[in-house]
Amino acid sequence: MDLTEQEQRIVDYHRNSIRSGNVGSDEKGRPITVYSTGILIRSGPNAGKYVSVPGWVGGKLIRSEDRLAEIWKKEIDAGKWPMYSSGAELNKRSQEIHTIMDAEETEAVQSRTGAQELLRRPNPGSRAIGGNNASR
Repeated sequence: MDLTEQEQRIVDYHRNSIRSGNVGSDEKGRPITVYSTGILIRSGPNAGKYVSVPGWVGGKLIRSEDRLAEIWKKEIDAGKWPMYSSGAELNKRSQEIHTIMDAEETEAVQSRTGAQELLRRPNPGSRAIGGNNASR
């Protein structure tokens, strides 16, 4: 799967959560490493676009889009997270990106339980490509 630099950043956030042991769990016991959240950008240079940012921040799950917009404002304005023209485009691409993280669920569970297995392997068949505002 080809990822933009910004989309790769979501995957890297996931992997860094595993490396550091900063892994939570949802109500079904599945690991939380990113909790990608789509937000409509209301102000700044990217107003009107949709951005995907981590909702898993500092070991806590943050569901408020307004709060996440505050936390990630500088990085959103700088174009560091994936942006899309519509919520539908964001959701479609998020599902595709999530397949990478799903494939690494075992490592996330082991990290959460203290095994701290490092993810040093790149995704087979994926490469980062440059550019802003690609599909999610």
